[in-house]
Amino acid sequence: MDQEKKIIQVDIPGSRSKFEYWIKERGGVQVWINVNLSDPGAGEIFTPAKELTGADYPKPKWSVTRGEVITDINRFKFVKDWVEKKRFKVKVRLSSNGTMLKCTEVSSRRIWKELEKLPPGATYHFDYENAEAVISVPIYE
Repeated sequence: MDQEKKIIQVDIPGSRSKFEYWIKERGGVQVWINVNLSDPGAGEIFTPAKELTGADYPKPKWSVTRGEVITDINRFKFVKDWVEKKRFKVKVRLSSNGTMLKCTEVSSRRIWKELEKLPPGATYHFDYENAEAVISVPIYE
């Protein structure tokens, strides 16, 4: 599939109206591509293409680079809600520089194994209070 036709999943429920506004009033949706090698799964960021003044929207953080500007709402697949499918205890450790908590290798493998059982788009997040991985699947608009 060529890049012009690539459908982009937007994981934040309720985003459609904001994206429609950006396309109509702010020059489109600017896609920012994650270039942080320490967090390759961080994903894309979306902003309006233009500021209210008409200038290009500034880079939102150091770890992204400017991608394409999209002006067709049909290029996006919006998540309406997330449904929790499973949760389980995980072990965590400090990152090598001591600034982040990371899953141990065993816990990471278990998370990926659980995700492989589910349809594309399934993801996980951490319930830090209970030291659990929470596996969820999207319901699309």
